[in-house]
Amino acid sequence: MYIPKKHVFTDLHWIKAYYRMLKQHVKKRYLVNLDLENFFPTINFGRVRAIFLARPFLFTEEIATILAQICCFNGTLPQGAPTSPIVSNFICRRLDNNLLSLAMANKTTYSRYADDISFSTNLKEIPAGIASIIDNKIALSEEIIRIIESNGFKINPSKVRYATKRNRQEVTGLVTNEFPNVNRKYVRHVRAMLHAWEKHGIDLAAKEHFQKYNYRNKITNNPVLSYEKELAGKISFIASVRGKDNIIPRRLYSRLKKLAPQVKLSIAQQTIKQFDKPIVFTEGKTDAKHLNAALTKFKKQEHYRNLNIEFAKYPEDKKISNGDLRKYCEVYSQSPLIKNKIICLFDRDDQNILSKITADGVNFRFWGNNVYSVAIPKPSHRDFESICMEHLYLDSEIKTLDKRNRRLFLSDEFDKVTGKHLSEAYECLDLKKLKPNYPAIIDDKVVDANRKSIALSKNNFAENILNGEGDFGKFTFEHFKPVFDIIKQIVET
Repeated sequence: MYIPKKHVFTDLHWIKAYYRMLKQHVKKRYLVNLDLENFFPTINFGRVRAIFLARPFLFTEEIATILAQICCFNGTLPQGAPTSPIVSNFICRRLDNNLLSLAMANKTTYSRYADDISFSTNLKEIPAGIASIIDNKIALSEEIIRIIESNGFKINPSKVRYATKRNRQEVTGLVTNEFPNVNRKYVRHVRAMLHAWEKHGIDLAAKEHFQKYNYRNKITNNPVLSYEKELAGKISFIASVRGKDNIIPRRLYSRLKKLAPQVKLSIAQQTIKQFDKPIVFTEGKTDAKHLNAALTKFKKQEHYRNLNIEFAKYPEDKKISNGDLRKYCEVYSQSPLIKNKIICLFDRDDQNILSKITADGVNFRFWGNNVYSVAIPKPSHRDFESICMEHLYLDSEIKTLDKRNRRLFLSDEFDKVTGKHLSEAYECLDLKKLKPNYPAIIDDKVVDANRKSIALSKNNFAENILNGEGDFGKFTFEHFKPVFDIIKQIVET
């Protein structure tokens, strides 16, 4: 599969296709890479004209000639032209089919990105039909060489390489050992470009950059604008690979935004945005529902009436860990876009992170730039430290039954050895959930005597409270007040 480089980071269709290709090679024991020599120059006018004469086009000779003339420059397919990706795909259709068949026969995965061809496998050895390793050097099979040459291409011998899972494995310049990732050198290069701009100004930074790295001797009429656009493109590339919420592209973008406020990237438009009110980020999607329900009830009781805040909403499949939340603090505290207060609310169930998100003597920390982190205060009815949002309710509230007689459970309701409930004919099927030395919340793997699941999920528990379903609408939220007292203090400071 060929994916045009100019579309990879701007067109959703190409992004998805690109990631499908990369993910094929993730976590493989062996990766074999090879390059086709002079890929685009090898595709000459005659080959392009021939595809328009053949199926599925079947154009007349006159039309095929005109189209080939449009697609070619100086008799060959030019790299960078908008027509070249699709045309080269048609040219390489037989090549791809041949190599794909060979890969399948040898239990390997095949992909092609322009001139970059990759094979990967989890077999104990690289199949002989693909390549052989002799004295730690790779030799491609005669069949691969035959297929490539019979399709009108040649292998670049200096770019034939292999890597094991213990080495860095790269496909089209991205690391694929554990997940698609950007090479560290690429990130360091972007940081160096930003540093040069920050220290010497964009004029000197751009001049030095294009003298040193303009490998193709491309004429740059406006080096300052080109430098700015190149930086923006590279950061967008990193964001598209690592994810828009990743701390690395966010930090890079924040630095670029300070230097060039006019630059706009999608990572800023979608996730670093202006808010009309202070916004509270929580761990996961359920915590915000609990807080929403509590604040709604408090306001009806004339409490916190002037506390106008928003709760961040996450997609249903989005999981936010305390590590992700801490990264939000780091990123937003450095972003020039933040004008209103950002409050990241953490559970207390990870003691390792607690010291990083609180300050001496208080349950919150100021990160600068209107960003705060808050740890849920330990409620008076709990004698343990590992507090999550559900622990703010009374035990009797936690055990409230829904319409289908399901409920949340506490780990101290069960025998830690047998998993049997201490007073009812229930059983916890996952003994790992019973290991904590405090009453942890259990929302699955609990069955009755008929082996029917009777556990209520945390999300359904939160939804029932938010919607005031039955007895769930009678909760007092008394122990939520210290949370809102801290938020109120921050908002009014």
